[in-house]
Amino acid sequence: MSEQFKAMQYGPLGKAVAAAMPHTEADPIGVYAATLSLWSAAVNGQVLQPNGRPTVFWSALVGRSKIGRKGFALATARAIVDPSIGAFLSTRSRKGISSGPALVTTLFEVEQESLTSEDGRDGRVMIAEDEWASILKRANRDATYHDQLINAWDGVAVANTTKGKGGKREEQRIERPLLGYHAHIQPGRWSPLVKPEVALGGAFNRIPHFIVEKSKNLPSDVKRPLDAVKESPALTKAYRWAREKVREMELSPEAAQMHDAYRLEFDDRCAALPENVSCFIERGDENLLRIACLLTAAERKTVISLRAWKAAHAMIEYSMACTEKLINEAQSGTGRQMKPVEQIIRESLQRFGGEATRTLILRSLGTRGNADSLTAAIEKMPDVVMERKGSGAKGGAPSFIIRLVDPESSKKQDEPEMEEERPKLSVVPAQAEKKPVRKRTPAKKAVKKAPAKKAPATKPAVVRERPANPMADLL
Repeated sequence: MSEQFKAMQYGPLGKAVAAAMPHTEADPIGVYAATLSLWSAAVNGQVLQPNGRPTVFWSALVGRSKIGRKGFALATARAIVDPSIGAFLSTRSRKGISSGPALVTTLFEVEQESLTSEDGRDGRVMIAEDEWASILKRANRDATYHDQLINAWDGVAVANTTKGKGGKREEQRIERPLLGYHAHIQPGRWSPLVKPEVALGGAFNRIPHFIVEKSKNLPSDVKRPLDAVKESPALTKAYRWAREKVREMELSPEAAQMHDAYRLEFDDRCAALPENVSCFIERGDENLLRIACLLTAAERKTVISLRAWKAAHAMIEYSMACTEKLINEAQSGTGRQMKPVEQIIRESLQRFGGEATRTLILRSLGTRGNADSLTAAIEKMPDVVMERKGSGAKGGAPSFIIRLVDPESSKKQDEPEMEEERPKLSVVPAQAEKKPVRKRTPAKKAVKKAPAKKAPATKPAVVRERPANPMADLL
């Protein structure tokens, strides 16, 4: 299994996915994302964030037909969680909903039907769209679909007005929608159907994206391979534990300190990105916390450890890198491809006067890199060096300074063609030298004799670094 999956694997959920991988051709991260979505829908309304908001986790798998094994990933996730969560998936799964009124009606009807059951009101619904492209195509013609999705993810009321008997208008209202959501789409269909105006409204930053591809080919003589996936006793116990009563999660002191530092840095990263890019990831910090809550609930605990937080951090960072790749591929055909990392580093250093802290450069990179990838990029750049400067405050992580060895040389590397052409512009052809000077117009002589004005020297920008924070250890 990939190093990326190992970094985000944690607790009973992570173990269950790892145990199922020998019996599936799907991407382990795709299986993990789908499993989290199904699990979160099953415990929706029972496991809450520290601030009381829902912990439901939505996801979208992006992969080519057949090669992505998206359907195999969802089927594997069902095989993992279905034995542990009773009849939830068989009775509350829905699909094909592409309008706001249809979505509200579905939630309303499920909740109303539950009122006569022994357990009472229960509005949990799991929507799994294996053909998300067709849903988006129809939903883009409905002005309310994405708004109702946003409300459901936020856990606020959704409502719809219908005509009852005799033409009387009746309101369908769900005060606390309990909606799970998972979708599949091909990369080539993602860009035309994900409308910029909808993305700017926040609909897609609530659905982390994961690019997936097959992990392997199983032998052809293996029949019904997912039958070999066994029930996870730990998940079964955790589901019963979550359903007993509402569980309010909280961060441990170490995890809380890390999360506060991450939120500060994440806000800076989003602010540094163009809005048409940041709008896809702006709920990254809350999705991280939701994942951490779900991983911890699977352990039957209410206090989120630092290890659980780091696993959730690895998963959401991977998702944001996938989203960046999708945006980059979508823009490559329009002439607006995103800048290379090396170019961003050089431009940032020039903006800061040739020298800056690693933290400032990471903020400039945004989702484009972390401490490891930044170090790898600098090693390939002969004109940029990174130096360690002592240790952090109170024995914390050391600080690092990144600087241009020769700021002027980096400009030449960024514009090699312009620098090579400039000398040729000043060469006067031999035939032109034989022409009498008196035949030249006064205007041309004036232009030739005009001295070039030197640009005023600019003072290097003052670099003001924030105090050291615990995120430096993680980066």
